[in-house]
Amino acid sequence: MQARHKDRETYFRESEISCEKYYIPYIREFIDMELNENYSVMEIGCSMGGNLSVFACSGCKVAGVEPYSVFLDLAKEYFEKRNLKATFINTDIFDYHNTETKFDLLILHDVLEHIPEKEALLRHLKKFMKDDGVLYVGFPAWQMPFGGHQQMAKNKMLANFPYIHLLPRRLLKFILQSFGEPDTLLKELFSIRDCRISIEGFNRLIAKTGYRIVNKRLYFINPHYEVKFGLKPRILHPLIAKIPYLRNFFTTTCYCLLRK
Repeated sequence: MQARHKDRETYFRESEISCEKYYIPYIREFIDMELNENYSVMEIGCSMGGNLSVFACSGCKVAGVEPYSVFLDLAKEYFEKRNLKATFINTDIFDYHNTETKFDLLILHDVLEHIPEKEALLRHLKKFMKDDGVLYVGFPAWQMPFGGHQQMAKNKMLANFPYIHLLPRRLLKFILQSFGEPDTLLKELFSIRDCRISIEGFNRLIAKTGYRIVNKRLYFINPHYEVKFGLKPRILHPLIAKIPYLRNFFTTTCYCLLRK
């Protein structure tokens, strides 16, 4: 487990930096977005609210949906420290049905790969989008070097071992247990394994749910890796990006903008 996972305020600040430096500029390349009191943003799986804080600083109306109260308590604490306003809803997104308020932008970043009912989720999210609203999705391809989230392992060797999550289930379980990883971690890692998504799977999902792709960009080096590891972002080579299945092994994140 990386030290940054234990230092929650550092984790919050890293999200702020990546959102301001990469997520927002990416969206602005393709969408007219004036960040002011007339613009509304909702993030699904907002965690501690790092992404939302950037929009809140610009005066936007922001809301975050998060099922884990421990993260929302921290989000409220950090927002209060910065004198920022936000509405935080402690619930599963499937249990949220307030359609009176619709949003200009919905954010679903590093969440889709954790959701079993992906098709149901994307259909559900349409209820909260304005007619000209945008859904920004960011997710790692399952087959990429750390698509199994093994970086959460307590053992440093396992945490830094690329592609180990692609081993057969029984073998991976044996290895994790042999290195003394707790059952709680095994449960989480295998939950991610069961919920995995590939670029091809995402394309099929979008076709099924009736969204229109405004833009989709595959990254060889995730922009968030700059603040985490000091690595400069790199877009996946267009030739590799066109090769189904193979591209998943080299795509550390996929950014996508969707409209109804």
